[in-house]
Amino acid sequence: MIGAALTVGALAAAGFSARWNWWRRRAPGLPVLMYHKVGTPPPGSKLKKLWVSPAQFRWQMSYLKRHGYAPLTLADVAAHQDAGRPVPGNAVVLTFDDGYRNNLENALPILQEFGFPAVIYIVVNAVGRDNFWHDPASETRIPMLDWDGVRALQKAGWEIGSHTMNHARLSRLSAEAVRAELVESRAVLGEKLGTAPLSFANPYGDAADDPAVQSLVREAGYRTAVSVHQGKADLSGNPYCLRRLFIRGDDTAWDFHLNLTRGRARL
Repeated sequence: MIGAALTVGALAAAGFSARWNWWRRRAPGLPVLMYHKVGTPPPGSKLKKLWVSPAQFRWQMSYLKRHGYAPLTLADVAAHQDAGRPVPGNAVVLTFDDGYRNNLENALPILQEFGFPAVIYIVVNAVGRDNFWHDPASETRIPMLDWDGVRALQKAGWEIGSHTMNHARLSRLSAEAVRAELVESRAVLGEKLGTAPLSFANPYGDAADDPAVQSLVREAGYRTAVSVHQGKADLSGNPYCLRRLFIRGDDTAWDFHLNLTRGRARL
């Protein structure tokens, strides 16, 4: 009986260690948080991990405030580097992928409460439409920002980045098609907003590691590109494959703490 109890205890401890990385050392680097949707998942949504509730999001922003974090945009980070100034050790970057209308309706008011800026990556051909790249069987179609909404975020201090024209998987495209997704999206955003974006996000994180794609991103005029690789961003490394911390809808407060300190909550 005692042996069985010890075995169960050991397995439970191993499971706890595997689920949470409390035992890891604090990770160096810039925490770049990755969000998608702020709101309540609609009926039929099977991608609930992409949804963070407004209450959860407000708590997370409160955590950042209480712990002395200073949110910057990636354009701010580039400005520090250009001026030869170190990026503050308490810096954090908040990013949103795709360009959902709920980012304007639900995330912006909370960020304004705290005085925090953010970066949002826009799928250009989805503006004023819906998330057409999702299979409706797994994720309900919901409204995206229109151009007035994108401009409202820009006016509120958000940095606007590109997420391609069509949310394409770049590894499945020819080099010319990849170039078109990069160049055209940057040109349209520049025309609509008066400022061409300096940051890019690979849809699905696809081809973020591909040196050929990274070269095309650089040639298109972007200064940075973010991936979906979990971890803190190394600003001394490759600026075209920056790691991010995926903030999931099922994250606990402990998960959020571990992401910010250890660079991941799960193995």
